[in-house]
Amino acid sequence: MALLRRLLPVNPWKALAIILAVLNLKSLPLVWHLRLLRSLFAHIRISRTRLKTLPGPSTLFQPLITSSRSSPYECDYNLHKSNSTYFSDFDLGRLGLLVSLCGKGIDITRTQLREEMPNDTSGFMTALGGVAVNFRREIKPFEKFEVWTRILTWDRKWIYVIGHFVKPGSVKPRRYVLQPWKNSKSEPEDHEVAGADKKVNVNSKPLIFATAISKYVWKKGRLTIPPERILRASQLLPPKAEDHETPPTSSTPQPEGNSVDAANSTSISLAEKVTPDNASEVLAASLAPKPDSSTWSWQRIEDERLRGMKIAEMYGGLEQLNGEFKGEDGIALARS
Repeated sequence: MALLRRLLPVNPWKALAIILAVLNLKSLPLVWHLRLLRSLFAHIRISRTRLKTLPGPSTLFQPLITSSRSSPYECDYNLHKSNSTYFSDFDLGRLGLLVSLCGKGIDITRTQLREEMPNDTSGFMTALGGVAVNFRREIKPFEKFEVWTRILTWDRKWIYVIGHFVKPGSVKPRRYVLQPWKNSKSEPEDHEVAGADKKVNVNSKPLIFATAISKYVWKKGRLTIPPERILRASQLLPPKAEDHETPPTSSTPQPEGNSVDAANSTSISLAEKVTPDNASEVLAASLAPKPDSSTWSWQRIEDERLRGMKIAEMYGGLEQLNGEFKGEDGIALARS
């Protein structure tokens, strides 16, 4: 053992510990917090870029992509990424998305509320109301994956965010709106691309590992801030019809058939038929790129919001699970 110590510059146990730490870097204590802070500051800068370029409503439903890899500590006894670890990766995507799109709007709304309610000293916060994940394929140890996170829809109280865990390369963006330096020189850099028939590098069936959905609410004390107010302050919504009013939760009207352009009609009709059996296919279809050859008018955004509400209402039905608690029976199997 003494000879081995002389031959090896580092204690073998220390070397093994260092190797394990490097292989599981994202799972070490406080690393998630550092990744979260890094994502926060990076997307604050991206948010400022968005306001300078002013792509406006055309970016509202576009995804933000975060990349990661499954570490050994994240894997369970089946040697694939444990189901509980999907939430931490989805956290980073959601934070980046909301900061990039709504960061400035949150600041503006907070200032307005302070002026409107000078006697109210309660804080302004963004609260997570729930998360659910639907698993489709396993993620193996050390396997890379991407999380495509985007806004799905909103009502008077909640804004719903959806995230797809996707195999890298199965879906490739044609361009990056807020990172033009990553775009191909052959692609235009303005926020509206000419030519609706332009080919897009997207597979017909992208390889999706899992799909997650969450809902957020903005609060100042006990006051709920409608998501539409935040989105409008973020310059993400065009002028709306004077007689329009965003319906409350679980009360979404059908979109008008003659107001939907041809590019969106297929997706809306599919969403109208969404059931628990085909929900995963509908979620996968949401990865399809949205045509950007025409302006995102208020009606077009409203049609897309209504399409997303069909899925969000199914997710909202999980609230009924709270009533299934049987603790009042006073009987349990065991305690561990």
